[in-house]
Amino acid sequence: MRTLVFFMLIIGSVYAQSSLKVFGASPPATYFLYSIDPQVIAGRNYAFRDKELQYLNKDINNLPIIGGWFGQGKTPNFETLIKVNPDLIITWNYNNSFKKVDDKLHSLGFKTFSINIDSLNDYIKAYKDVGEILHMQSRAEILSNYVVNTMKELEVLKKKVSTKKTVYYAEGIDGLQTECNNSIHADLIEYIAAYNPHRCENKTGFGRDRITLENLMIYNPDIIITQEKNFFDNVYKNEKLQHIKAVKNKKVYFIPKSPFSWFDRPPSFMKVLGAQWLGNLVYKDIYNIDINQRIKEFYKLFLNVSLTNDEVKNLLEGK
Repeated sequence: MRTLVFFMLIIGSVYAQSSLKVFGASPPATYFLYSIDPQVIAGRNYAFRDKELQYLNKDINNLPIIGGWFGQGKTPNFETLIKVNPDLIITWNYNNSFKKVDDKLHSLGFKTFSINIDSLNDYIKAYKDVGEILHMQSRAEILSNYVVNTMKELEVLKKKVSTKKTVYYAEGIDGLQTECNNSIHADLIEYIAAYNPHRCENKTGFGRDRITLENLMIYNPDIIITQEKNFFDNVYKNEKLQHIKAVKNKKVYFIPKSPFSWFDRPPSFMKVLGAQWLGNLVYKDIYNIDINQRIKEFYKLFLNVSLTNDEVKNLLEGK
């Protein structure tokens, strides 16, 4: 808290002089800013795709593309960043790895503020801290409280689960890549008191562990979830997978991903909705919420989008 107060004293004059423009140094940071107020965003990390723009303010696509730090050696276009000259840059301090990024930005004269959004619980504090910096405390408090209430619901769900169902997260076109149980890329499985059968230490932040068909048969999950359209479209036709419980019982589900994934890659505030979706999917008998209504409420609150029943249906079907 002392760091936050000190930071606000340093940059307080910026807010009195002009409208605040903020750059998210990675997509999760930009998405986070968008959920508070799209108008503060100074630039994009990449060109938004049509599927994303379907539920975003169209003005966002007019912003300059600055790039950012988001894996596989990507860095911003520093010339564009200097030209845009944001008042503040928000960095996602994933695994305490952003000190070098902050140092680089400071050397260029930029002010930064680092947030932790590794877990769902982290969003509670992140919304409050950034809301205070942006002078949008009321808006941020509403979003933070939404996360608090969701986490309370999930805690109640965990207490009700007597026998955990096994959920496998299928990645890659063949579904034979996945994530360790302690990976940020699959943490929603544990949040809803389900069991991720791929038990291992997460060696890298990137993930996508390769397994064999034999591994998957041993895991024999109750439910399979995936973002891979090719795998999803062909899973029931693949003769090699027919003896796996989830396939045999038609329990393979496509993860909604518009405007951003509800589950992973990249992780974002949409995971707060994703946890409710997955909990309802896996434990409908004890977490029997009206998921369609929850989706409408979430999109209205976090994205300022009013969804029709058909749009909710399309989201759930990955259309």
